[in-house]
Amino acid sequence: MYKNNIIRNQNNLLLREKNKELILAKNKAEKASKARSEFLSTVSHELRTPLNAINGITHLLLEESPKKRQLKYLESLKFSGNYLTTFINEILEINKIDSTKVEIENICFNLKELLYNIQISLKELATANKNYFNLDIDKSIPDNLIGDPTKISQIILNLINNALKFTQNGKVNVIAKLYDIDEENATVYFEIVDTGIGIPEDKLQTVFESFSQGSIEVNRKYGGTGLGLTIVKKLIELLGGEINLKSEVGKGSTFTFKLNFRINKEPLQIVEEAKLYNDKQLKHKSILLIEDNKINQMITRKMLENKAISCEIIDNGEDAVEVLKVKKFDMILMDVHLPGINGTTATKQIREFDKSTPIIALTAISLDENRDMLLAFGMNDVITKPFVPDEFYTIIAKFFD
Repeated sequence: MYKNNIIRNQNNLLLREKNKELILAKNKAEKASKARSEFLSTVSHELRTPLNAINGITHLLLEESPKKRQLKYLESLKFSGNYLTTFINEILEINKIDSTKVEIENICFNLKELLYNIQISLKELATANKNYFNLDIDKSIPDNLIGDPTKISQIILNLINNALKFTQNGKVNVIAKLYDIDEENATVYFEIVDTGIGIPEDKLQTVFESFSQGSIEVNRKYGGTGLGLTIVKKLIELLGGEINLKSEVGKGSTFTFKLNFRINKEPLQIVEEAKLYNDKQLKHKSILLIEDNKINQMITRKMLENKAISCEIIDNGEDAVEVLKVKKFDMILMDVHLPGINGTTATKQIREFDKSTPIIALTAISLDENRDMLLAFGMNDVITKPFVPDEFYTIIAKFFD
């Protein structure tokens, strides 16, 4: 009896020590994960500022009717800038998912319409690679589903884009089939089949890992970041599904997954699409740009002046607040990271005496600097650096309707 008690006490002590070790290891892993997220967020933010300069100056030079020889170099520069932007966005997307900062939307949408729109957007890529691109949608899928259309678009776009990129003179077939249904829920089965280069058997287990591609040769020939499938897998799992892959070198690949949706009984409300801007909406407007980076000042001013918008620049929040007390502008473009008081604090102070002038945040959005937070400070919209010119003008123009 005495001996049993000693053994029991020793076991309990050992168990407590092991639990303590596990808690310490868990805390260490969580700290490391947080540090990694913060590091990636900071690095991505720091990269966006010079990238905004590269993309912005390239856009301005392309607007200047360059010579044929110069055009070739500028198009290469534009491609490289866009590639880097995509790369940074994908790193941030994975970072966001891993840090559980991603919120799942539950809104009503038409899945069939969403898939048709994706097909239209990728038609050019299919034609460029001489591929037959077919979309096979089950008509019995309900029109009004409740889910996250943005994430579903990301998943489908990434998978089809991959299939079209790695297939030449072949076929890409996309299937959406009603798998199961009851009064309240519908399960849809998705299948993306291509006749492309395929994936070697030894790579099938690692292809969903970050920066993983078939081989160095594949990466050199086809490009890409190697992050697309990582995002796909993480998003499907976030939505409660599981992705499966079958592939054979030289014959092609098949990706399959199922997703559950609630069925909406109410008729789908039609949301108006954002209209493209009209130059007349922008002409002769006055904008105050609050930005401390000299290159960003130059690029943004030139982009505004190209649309006949007058632009005044202030490089800090304190002076901007004082100027706005005595002078009116049609709009304020506010950089979030400013010396002295930052953009959000400046906006809060401006809103104390000016409730109506639109204030647009200019920012390289990081994990803790989300859109909702910026709007809560009194900003009306957000433009992310590096600017996409058409998006930049469209967001500005919508406040001048």
